[in-house]
Amino acid sequence: MSSCSIDDLLRCHPGDDPAVIEAIVTEYRAPVYRLACALLDDPAEADDATQETFIAAALHIERYQPGTNFRAWLLTITANACKGRLRKRKVRRNLENLLSGLHLLQDPPPDPESAALHHERGAQLWQAVGELDEKYRLVLVLRLVQELPVSEIAQVLGINEKTIYTRLYEATRKLRRRLAVPQNANGAGQERIP
Repeated sequence: MSSCSIDDLLRCHPGDDPAVIEAIVTEYRAPVYRLACALLDDPAEADDATQETFIAAALHIERYQPGTNFRAWLLTITANACKGRLRKRKVRRNLENLLSGLHLLQDPPPDPESAALHHERGAQLWQAVGELDEKYRLVLVLRLVQELPVSEIAQVLGINEKTIYTRLYEATRKLRRRLAVPQNANGAGQERIP
């Protein structure tokens, strides 16, 4: 089925018609998946991005103008889905870099048992970040995710720079405390994730 016949289907049937959606998926699954694989370099993530693309296309099909380039429209949605996933990767990497610098994370150990423990602690880290008060989580995200300088964060939030520094300090302190390893029998504790 060509792009023109997708256009014909869209002219004759509502965009949410299952036959239209099925025709779009059948015609464009391979090119959408190939683009997602090229951008993400991860087949599992590319598969998820492909599904996101078709869901977004189905939800917003009324935005497409029949007679223009449907393939380009769909691949733009794919590229945007992939960009979102790449931004999330960057967020995670930035946070992991910061926490590594704070000795809250270390490289994963080579043996499977230790690697499983490392993965579990990583999940605990993300849960702890999610549990931070919004004022701490917000400055952490603006600093690490958006990579804004403290002066811009202060401007965005309408508070002074000293308050930003205080909240960043408190956010990392709270993460350290939440992620601290329980004390052992002799009372010694560790503040790091294996």
